[in-house]
Amino acid sequence: MMQNCHNPIPDTTLLDYWTRDIEDDGAVDRVEEHLFACSDCSARLHSLAALEAGLARLVRLGRVAGIVSRSLLNRMQRDGVHVRMYSVLPGETVPCGVFPGDDLVVVAMTADFSGAQAVSLSVTGPGNSPMSEIDNVPVSGMDRELFWATPASTVRQLPSQRVELSLRSAGATPTLLGTYALDHSAPEAS
Repeated sequence: MMQNCHNPIPDTTLLDYWTRDIEDDGAVDRVEEHLFACSDCSARLHSLAALEAGLARLVRLGRVAGIVSRSLLNRMQRDGVHVRMYSVLPGETVPCGVFPGDDLVVVAMTADFSGAQAVSLSVTGPGNSPMSEIDNVPVSGMDRELFWATPASTVRQLPSQRVELSLRSAGATPTLLGTYALDHSAPEAS
């Protein structure tokens, strides 16, 4: 689709507007003024809003995984999605598990993203076996957390194990931003 807008609203701003996560009334007014005058950005917002009806259902079906934004997490929780969240600092090991009723498990990794435009996340299990690799995730120097989401149905199938996460800046000379560990406890069989 060809856009005629010469100054399109960034996708992250549209998402924040849609999820009502813009706290500055002046910023909300500017977004709304632009949306009323710009059919291209209005159409993009409409497409984003059309996803709302199916998002909670997709999460419950185990179809949402990967890196998600804070505003999207907030929206899912407002829509009744049960999110189990674990926050980890660089070098930290956190015990974790999944519980009945959980729809999504999210790991919030704190890091210093200043100077990075994108990051890569590597997730490994016992014996350094690869579990997941997500490359070139856009970040801002103002970001302080990256949210990795996994369907609770997937986590329920994992045995008790240590999961290692490694976050690096993307690019020609990747820099290690942080390593994190999760001590996963498998749910007890009933």
